[in-house]
Amino acid sequence: GGGSSAAKGKPFLDKSRQTVKLIKKDELSPDTFRFRFGLPDQKTMLGLPIGKHIKIFGKTPNGKVPGEWNGKPIPEHEKDTYERKYTPTSSDLDLGFFDLVIKVYGPGNTYNPPRERFVDGGMMSQMIGSLKLGETIDISGPFGHIEYKGNGQFEVNRKPIAMAKHVGMIAGGTGITPMLQIIDAILRDPADTTTVNLLFANQTEEDILLKAEIDERRAAHPRRFKCYYTLDRPPTGWKGFTGFINDTMLVDTIPPPGPDSLVLMCGPPPMLDYACRPNLDKIGFDKARVLAF
Repeated sequence: GGGSSAAKGKPFLDKSRQTVKLIKKDELSPDTFRFRFGLPDQKTMLGLPIGKHIKIFGKTPNGKVPGEWNGKPIPEHEKDTYERKYTPTSSDLDLGFFDLVIKVYGPGNTYNPPRERFVDGGMMSQMIGSLKLGETIDISGPFGHIEYKGNGQFEVNRKPIAMAKHVGMIAGGTGITPMLQIIDAILRDPADTTTVNLLFANQTEEDILLKAEIDERRAAHPRRFKCYYTLDRPPTGWKGFTGFINDTMLVDTIPPPGPDSLVLMCGPPPMLDYACRPNLDKIGFDKARVLAF
């Protein structure tokens, strides 16, 4: 099935820490880039099962206030390195490289109006954003407890769960990347009849990561893939939803609860804990059918 990779590449990832080189960088918008990292040769695939992620390692920086970043203590301040999770936008059908689409968040005073809560900006995104072609990062993987095996079959901690015919996805900000990985696996397999309804929450329209790619897939597969956006600060004339995710928004966007439905979530913890879980509960979703990345 399309959920599994065609066995033609040899996997690069082996859980150890490995170095990869930046070979290409494309600007998708003024602050968003596609970074392409090279693998050892053209016969090598990343080796990342659908739904899993990699860790990227960075050298722990100092914020404007030593030991702090964006006004909060840096947990890794005593250590030399820190790590963050990323899900590539490429797949194991791509040989010799993998792609990461990243929005680079600069220091707060570079925005208008200034973002006072984020004086230092994005820790990892600025590091990756500053890489020159030929420079390297260290990665490790695969990690993650959720895997999509194709045809509506998900595994959690390597155990299959009841098949899903209808998948509801709720993503916040960069939480879109594992969702897109699964959406692509479903859509590129004509035999996979799983339907996907995505609700994607962001602060502003400019913040919507991969919007062109998402809208392209929606136009190409209108029966299998539906997508809805909600914004905290919508522009005038905005046609989508507005504000935090609530129960009525979920009823209007994701599949109704039932044995054939499954919900996947990925986003900032407050969004999952205060907006998603209580409202999914309220509309009747069984906790066993709600999975968080």
